[in-house]
Amino acid sequence: MSRRTAAPFNRLDAAIVARPWMITVGDQSPAPLGEITPDWDYASAVSVERVITFDHLKASAELGLGDEPYALEVLIEAGTGPGDLPREVVLQTRLPLKPGEPCAIAIRVDPSRLSVQLSLRTSVLLVSAVEPLDPLAPSRAASRLWDERCVTRIEGDDPRFPMEVISFSAVFAGRPHEAALWMLSWSPASPGRDFHGAARLYLNIDEEDFVDRVQEGDGLTLQAIMGDVVSQMCEAALRAGWDDDFHSAEPASVAGRVAHWLGQAFPDVAAAKAALENRPGEFRSAILASVRL
Repeated sequence: MSRRTAAPFNRLDAAIVARPWMITVGDQSPAPLGEITPDWDYASAVSVERVITFDHLKASAELGLGDEPYALEVLIEAGTGPGDLPREVVLQTRLPLKPGEPCAIAIRVDPSRLSVQLSLRTSVLLVSAVEPLDPLAPSRAASRLWDERCVTRIEGDDPRFPMEVISFSAVFAGRPHEAALWMLSWSPASPGRDFHGAARLYLNIDEEDFVDRVQEGDGLTLQAIMGDVVSQMCEAALRAGWDDDFHSAEPASVAGRVAHWLGQAFPDVAAAKAALENRPGEFRSAILASVRL
């Protein structure tokens, strides 16, 4: 998706040639960046690349700079989060754009900071101030002369848990959960917090076979993990009396995610509460069934 903004000066058009973004997820081969990027998870590295060139003569004519000396640079901003605008810019980089020379852009994005979508904004900026004769020519440093934003959704409607692979024997040495396969880190004290900033699922790399199954997408392994962590969060929320929070919760908040999960497993919150209090085994089995992949 491309987006242009109005500016009080001439901008670049045909002088810029930008090849499409290519994205690489984990060990997969590079592929064109589309509206949706499948098969991504928080353990998979993400890198994107593209090449941009510009024609100096065309650029000078389009900008109205004539023979005026000037320099350009490319600004890349990688953002993430739901909505039309990224909630967080996770990476910025600048590269010189020289006449007739390809500007090769290759960036690697930290997967642990991504959620919902990856937004890539490419801008061409004027490096330093100039004093052109044309009143419509750009003159101020950092003037944005060309701009494009591309967005790819990296998660479906039901986002995955933010995950991180660590060594439990190193990080949790001497603690009761040192030998656990996984651990969910979160607090039920803040139901209104953004889910991806409030919860993180740690996988124990000391158990290599287990981590391999997760990364390979083994259905039963993922169901067991999700059944445990979803039950944990739903039980804590019901016992803490989040009823009012469920009604006013933003979809991306902790309470919003818990309300969604409860709705998948039970007719309503009252039915979920009754099952938890009177038939806890059935409660957990219902949650487990609802997260079957």
